[in-house]
Amino acid sequence: MKRAVLYVVIFIAFFSVSLLAGLPVSWVLKQAPIVRGLDIQGAQGTVWQGSATSVRWQNQNIGEVNWDFQISSLFAGKTEFSVRFGRGSDMDVRGRGLVGYSLTSGPYAENLVASIPAAKVVEQARIPVPVGVEGQLELNIRHATYAAPWCKTGEGTLVWSASGIQSPLGSLDLGPVIADLNCKDSVLTASGEQQSMQVSAAFSAEMTPNQQYSTKAWFKPGAEFPSGMADQLKWLGNPNSQGQYEFDYKGRF
Repeated sequence: MKRAVLYVVIFIAFFSVSLLAGLPVSWVLKQAPIVRGLDIQGAQGTVWQGSATSVRWQNQNIGEVNWDFQISSLFAGKTEFSVRFGRGSDMDVRGRGLVGYSLTSGPYAENLVASIPAAKVVEQARIPVPVGVEGQLELNIRHATYAAPWCKTGEGTLVWSASGIQSPLGSLDLGPVIADLNCKDSVLTASGEQQSMQVSAAFSAEMTPNQQYSTKAWFKPGAEFPSGMADQLKWLGNPNSQGQYEFDYKGRF
């Protein structure tokens, strides 16, 4: 009798998993509650492995998204997906990595890499000065766990490669700009530096859950600093004893 009950339980469990694995993602999306600002088009495949030709969030087209369930994650008490996204996106963003949900820590992301042209970011920022930028921004999130409003823990890096700035006063070749990113209890911190023959700089920043921010930075003109920009340095006051022009800002978004 006990063996019969065990067989029935195994059969039901196997049937349930098979049923869920075969559910078309298009049907699941129709049953799911509407999320304001989210629009998913061209979904095909299943919940466990599939794709969507277009995903829009707040009127921004993220592009094509592909996902693949990592069945081995179940043994660690997680539900984890390998994702790729970005083809056809409005901002030319490209990315891949792991996202999931842990029974112990909640939603998380691991080894998530995304890249976007720096010029696209400046377009979204709508900076009210005639400044152009070159290069690619590459974000690498090694690990991050979610907690309202942003994150419980997290660490990663942001690299601005082939970086450059153009303005009516001249152009700057910055070289690679590298920033370390961290999060603890939704307090975001960043620190980084860069160095080239034209200019060197370093910065640090912090943003708290109530959207207050503080930044500290300095830059030092190099031997090949553009002459047109050098003429304007007098408006910044005098540099410190090391020849650095310092900045310190605090405020709220």
